[in-house]
Order: sequence, then structure tokens, then C-alpha cells
Amino acid sequence: MDLKDLTKLGDLSSPLELLSKGPKALAAWMEKRTRERYEEFARSALDGGVFPENAEAMTPEDFLAMIRALELDVEAEKATVYGRLACSIATGKVKGHFKRHFIKALSELSFGQVDLLRMAWIAKRFDVYPGGGGGSREPREFLGFDSKNSINRLTFERLGMLGEKELSSTGSQFVESCFRADELEPSSVGFRLWAKGIVHTVCNEIGIPGCAPFLREMSEGCHREAIRNPKTAARRGHSTRAMRLGPLMVVLLAEDPQRLIAEWTAVGDVIRGADKVMVATTDSTAVLPPEMEGFERIDASKENLTSAVNTVLARFEESGLR
Repeated sequence: MDLKDLTKLGDLSSPLELLSKGPKALAAWMEKRTRERYEEFARSALDGGVFPENAEAMTPEDFLAMIRALELDVEAEKATVYGRLACSIATGKVKGHFKRHFIKALSELSFGQVDLLRMAWIAKRFDVYPGGGGGSREPREFLGFDSKNSINRLTFERLGMLGEKELSSTGSQFVESCFRADELEPSSVGFRLWAKGIVHTVCNEIGIPGCAPFLREMSEGCHREAIRNPKTAARRGHSTRAMRLGPLMVVLLAEDPQRLIAEWTAVGDVIRGADKVMVATTDSTAVLPPEMEGFERIDASKENLTSAVNTVLARFEESGLR
């Protein structure tokens, strides 16, 4: 029977469809599946021209252990990961007893668990946007720390992959051995990062109803675009410079601009070194004092909220603060 004529696993309507073709067809189908698994293993191991010229660090015994683990693994989709690990072992990236330990660990972990370890590694090193709420995604949420009886947590602990609240050094090295550098980028697992810059809204009339709608809409717009948006008043003796997390854009929000001018020394402390400063006024007829005339002004009245927020977000991107 020609192996090319055999259906793929995902195309089977049920196992009975294959069983009905008889034992020879079943054996041929298994042969094809095994060949595909080894082909993927070899492809990923050879990626970058590793084998065989510079594979000095992999002994025949290491290679045999790898092939046996691959053969017995119930998840064919892990063939790529076995190939990556073989590459790391062959080039000396994995040292000593860790070689066999990592092969054994990979054979015992599910494909999903290996991916969770990768997500935890990425969350530890990048400022990952959580989607809802503030803060960043933490490694512990991928490692089963929230439940002492979690199968993932118990498995990771048994294999030495866990530290106190995140991956152990062994766990980190395991992940780095099983994935290429580009496979450890946030985008490789669908993560989105917080913007490097922030939009700092300064308003000395936070309690005034005229400013509340813009503050709320600005906060929602920034969060939707993964931009942090602290909001403070400018008061003498209360520096806000410590709130800076990266490149800075400042929006001065006012119904009565004189409220900010009265604390201009404190305002100056906030805007010093900012990449972009904008003035948002809820009263379009308000006269700007000379101190604010050099900044771009936007209409933040209730009728113009969406446009005002979109303008701020557009200026943020145009200023290269992403």
C-alpha cells in the first residue's frame, strides 16, 4: 500500500474508519505517522546547520536516549521540541547530568505543560499586558501555584522546574534548551506587551464633574491600547517624577487653566524631560496662560471626548513612545 494514499490523523472521522481497512492498512498508517515524527525531529534538530558537523557534545548514548523518548512519546507534536533539545545538547548548551534529565522531563511533560513553562519564562522577562486590570502577567499563573493539588504544579515540582514563585534555574534552562530565541518572544505565544511609554494625566480639578468624563475615557482608551495612564494632581512638595516608568507623555487637563498655573512649579517638575506635552481643556473658550501656549491644545469637552482621546493616542504613537 502506498503510504501517500493514507489519511492524516486529523482527517479521520473515527478510529473505526481506519480499523475497517484491516491490519495491513493500520500498520502502514502507523509507519507513516512514525516516519513523519522522525522527519520533524530531524528538521528541527538540523535547523541552523547543527548536525552532524558540530554535534560533539552529544554522545551516542544521549542520542539513543533521545530517539527512544521520541519513539515512546504519545504526543507526536512534541517532535519539534525534541529536535530543539537535541540541537541544544549537541552544541553543548546543556551540560552534564542535565542532558538526560531534560530528555526524561520532556518525555514526561505534555505538550501543553511545556508551553506553560515557555509562557512562564516569557512572563518573567517581559512586561506582559494582562488584558484586564493593571499590573503584568506573572509567571506563577502559568505554573499552578494557585492550587497545591494542581497536576501541573506537582509535575513541575517533581521535575525541579519550580522556584519559590516562578521557574527555577533548572526550569529556565530547560525552556531555553527546548526553544529557539524567536520562539521565546512574547508574540510567539500571542502575548501583548505594555507600551514602553506612559501617558501621565495631570489635573488639579479631578473632583470637578467637567473633568471626570475625560479622565475616565482617557483611562479606558489607554488601557485598551496597553498604555499605562497614571493620574495625579500637581501640588507643591509632592513630586510625581518617581511615577515615571519609561518615555513620558503628559496631558495637562483643566477646566480652569489657572488651577494648574497656581502650582506651575509642581507642574514643571512633572513635564520636565517629557517627550510630548498636550493641554486638554473641557472649556473650549478658556484662555490659555502664556506658560501653556507652546503646547498642543485639544478640546476635551463632553461632546468631543472620543476625538480628544483618539488625538492623544495618535500623538503617543507618532512620538514613538510605543
